[in-house]
Amino acid sequence: MPSPDFNYNFYPLALNKVLIYEVDSTAIDEFTKREKNFRFQIKDSVAETYKDATNRTAYRIERYKKLASESLWKFQKTISRVLSTRSAEETIDNKTFVRLVFPTKVGTTWNGKAKSDPTDKEFTITDLYDTFLLDNLKFKSTLVTHFEEVNLIREDKETYTYAQDVGLVAANVRAVDVDISNQKVTNGFFYTMKLIAYR
Repeated sequence: MPSPDFNYNFYPLALNKVLIYEVDSTAIDEFTKREKNFRFQIKDSVAETYKDATNRTAYRIERYKKLASESLWKFQKTISRVLSTRSAEETIDNKTFVRLVFPTKVGTTWNGKAKSDPTDKEFTITDLYDTFLLDNLKFKSTLVTHFEEVNLIREDKETYTYAQDVGLVAANVRAVDVDISNQKVTNGFFYTMKLIAYR
């Protein structure tokens, strides 16, 4: 029986690795119901490695932010990422999320908030090894994860696309409250994030 393909290279971690994303974000004000749009870029740069509390090798990522019209990046926050035998984890704003589990297989599910929250957030690998076109970038092999929880008054949807030897290349997130009487969005946010450069 062949051994499973763990596909760790969907979540590559290496010193000096840099990924730059374009973000298009919209927030809906709970009181005015008006939408406000934000467009900016973020840069994730792998700065160093260290041993975490469980003696695993962790990578410290420095995140920077700027408007597309600006030339200077402004430091925003520090992120930590760990690749273990069975999972890929990311700690951001003091919360740890399980981004991927291994070995990778379509239909695999897991709780993405298992490390930080008692509530369940079930992600599923929906696509594997597909080619993905992103503007002028082409990725030959990708993996897609998806979470969805929708009811009459709330919509939570998250889709993430990872490319082999690159990492996260696209994200689509929607978290909004809905008026049950007319199904209009009353509060929340949604955003898309796409990779525009990397090295």
